[in-house]
Amino acid sequence: MEEKGKKKVNINRVSGLKGEITVPGDKSISHRAIMFGALAKGTTEIEGFLQGADCLSTISCFGLMGVDIKNDGNSFGCFHRFLL
Repeated sequence: MEEKGKKKVNINRVSGLKGEITVPGDKSISHRAIMFGALAKGTTEIEGFLQGADCLSTISCFGLMGVDIKNDGNSFGCFHRFLL
């Protein structure tokens, strides 16, 4: 039974995923964006990153592991796949 205002969505298995999403910045999403960007092939651009102390610490840790991360004040770029 569907709740009022909610839709049921069926998701089928696919071999890959590519796309773009926009969500408000928060701590959990900011940490995950850096982690996924570090694992992804190619370049990842992150906008709306929450620039709190713990999120910036995550960037520092990944930088120490060899991920090249650029911060222009409004967005971040993760470059160079290093784990996969």
